[in-house]
Formats: sequence, structure tokens, C-alpha cells
Amino acid sequence: MTENGRKRIYAIVFGLILAGITFAGLEVLASLEAPRWPARALRSTPPATVQLSDFTDLADKPWVFEPNNSWGMRDKERSIAKPVGGGFRSVFIGDSYLEFQLTRLTVPGEVERRFIEAGQPNAEMINLGISATGPRSYYYRLRDVAFALSPDALAVFFFSGNDFLYDGQGYGQGILPDLVSEAPGGSILGNVMPNANWVLVNRLRLSEILTINKPVPQELDTLAKISRLPPAERLQALFRHIKRYYYPDLSDQQIAAIFSRDNEAFWQAYASGKADDEAVQGWILNLMTKSEIENSPYFEATTKQQAARLVKDGDIQATLSWLTAMDRAARERGVPLVLFVVPPGSVDPDYVDYWKPWPRFYAFNVIADYRQDRLLDALSKTSIRYVDLRKDFEGVRGAYRRSDAHWTDKGVEIAANRVFQELRRLDRR
Repeated sequence: MTENGRKRIYAIVFGLILAGITFAGLEVLASLEAPRWPARALRSTPPATVQLSDFTDLADKPWVFEPNNSWGMRDKERSIAKPVGGGFRSVFIGDSYLEFQLTRLTVPGEVERRFIEAGQPNAEMINLGISATGPRSYYYRLRDVAFALSPDALAVFFFSGNDFLYDGQGYGQGILPDLVSEAPGGSILGNVMPNANWVLVNRLRLSEILTINKPVPQELDTLAKISRLPPAERLQALFRHIKRYYYPDLSDQQIAAIFSRDNEAFWQAYASGKADDEAVQGWILNLMTKSEIENSPYFEATTKQQAARLVKDGDIQATLSWLTAMDRAARERGVPLVLFVVPPGSVDPDYVDYWKPWPRFYAFNVIADYRQDRLLDALSKTSIRYVDLRKDFEGVRGAYRRSDAHWTDKGVEIAANRVFQELRRLDRR
């Protein structure tokens, strides 16, 4: 070997060693910022610490201020290892339908209560619900965290309103995984340097919940105060908020034309002053305004036929591929999995009536209904154990919040009853 050849090899080896030391050092530094596992594998940003002093207008909703557990979940503290002599342990995976902070109750908590009342005091329903996540995150949450908890059963919740993926986003599609991802198990860096992956996602605001919501300081409290102002003052305050943070070029008249319809029917969900009033959220104002000013067929769908033209076969198959992957992973480990398909708010007559003045905003429910029909048909051709919750909610008034279409406490109770029935069938104790 020539002298130049040896120097080239030494340079490559030295470079690799230096790179390894650098990356190892970065991972150690990142570990000082990132939370410990499993928290770093569950949530890419710690849930905001909600202080009563910052949200004074929500003081009538004390459950909003209850702290999350050390994993960042809306749940009591849990152990990784199943307790000796423990009871039936199920892990719940989903989005805000499991976590939603503005509702008093959670589905896992209510199902656990039912097991305890049925004579199983050691039953555990572990909540791994994280807002603004979807099937891809569910899969990695199940694979990388849920199985480590030694569950007796898995309950996965799929929301037909916004959990669908698009053609090309299916399981196994794409040449390489993402470099960095909110779901660390689905990224290159997350598998090699999990702490560094968490820090990058956190600092660069790469998680879904941070990319779809503008960082408006104390917005929830501000909008709660606006909702309780006298009508004339409320409208002026709303103008200022929307123009400052969302649509600065809109006139007061354009904004008023959206939010003053039908004798200001929009505010009936917020302005009574009762403790169970719903809370105005910025993303609702944003999407309502967007639906009125943007020319898009997705805001014009009023019939099933129109919705059908917007939904591709590939969308359904891409979505189904992640659900199938979860079911396959569970079967390989001998853990029964039940998929609960959550319908959009269109099953609740109160929700439908509330949104009649805003058909362009409501259009996403029409599309969601059609997508759900297609998915249920596809699921019926698989071996996945699934439950269509639409049958439990169809025609029930007051089960969905009129504003954001999450379940009310009544809706949580309905869902918990059905989930309890299904999991009891899997409990062999």
C-alpha cells in the first residue's frame, strides 16, 4: 500500500472516530434536556404547565389544572413493569379523544372505574392518548412503548374526522424513514440518538400540535374572556384578535359576516357563564375564517357524491395499512387489540344544528362520514377486531361538544360503556 493510501485510510478512520465521539457527545448533552423514557418516546414537547394565575377565566374548570403524570400523560402515575398480583392491564392509544383536557372525564379513567366497580380493584387502563397525533404515531407508540408495559389488551382509537392519511403515506411506503420525527421510532435519528431527536423536534416545533396551532400567548384565557363580553364589545375584541394573530388583511365587515350569523348563534356554546360552557379555541376561529375566504372543494362538499370525488382509494389503503400493521404487531406478541372507530360530530343532532349557519366549515364532517364508510368497508375485509362507535352515538343529543366536536362528559360515558363491554370479553380472569 502506498503512503498516500495509508494516509487516506487513517483520515477516514480518524474522521469516523471523531464523528462518533461528536455524536455521542451531542446525545449526552441532549439527554440533559430531553425527558427520560418513556416520556421522550411519547410526547415531543412536554404538556404546558397550566397555571391558574395564567388562566383566571377558566377557574370554574378545575380539572384543566390537574397535572399530567411523569410520562406527560393525562393519567395517574403508572409503572413500566406490571405490578405483582396486578389485575387486567389495558393500554389505550389515540389522540385528544383520550386526552382532552377541557372535559372532566377520560375514557380510560371511566373504563378503569367500571372494572373496579365490577370487582377488579387492580385493573389498569393506561392512557397513552396524545392530542394532534394520528395512525403513524399510534403505531410507533404501540410498538415502542405499549408492548413494554406488558398489556393484556390494547385499545386503539381512530377518529374519522382527522386521522386519515393520504395516498403515499402508508406503512412501508417511501424509500427511507424520516431523518427526524415526532414519532421517534419512525425516524433515523430517533432510533440512533433518541434524545437528540426529541430536542430537535421540540426546538424546531416539528410536532403536529405545534405546526397546526399558532403560538398565541394565553389564547385560551383571552378567548374565554372575549366570549363573556357584551355582544358589541365581544365583536370588537374578536376583530382585534383575529386580525392580529390570523388574518390581518380582513376587514371588520368580513369577520362580522362570519361570526355574527343567525343572531350570533356561534356564541351560544360559550356565553352562558355556566361552568360546563365550552371554551373558544383559536384553531376553530382560524378554520372557520379559512373555510369562508378560501376557494377549495373541501369547503364545498355538502353531499356524499361530492365527498366521493375528493377521497382517493389510495387514501383509504394508506390509512388501513397502519391499522393493519398495528394489528399484526399485536398478534405477533399474542396481545389482543381492539380498534374503536370514533365517528365525527355529525352523529349528534345538536352538533348538526349548531353548525347549520356555516356549511363550508361543516363540510369536513360530510367528507369524514364518507371516509368512515369506506374505511369500515375495508376493515370488514380484514381480520382486525374493530368496533364502529357510530352505532352507540347515532342520534344521541349532547354527546359531542358543539365547538370542537370532542366528546362531552356524556359522550365519554357512552364510549366508556362500550369499551368496557368489549374489554371484558377479552379479560380471561
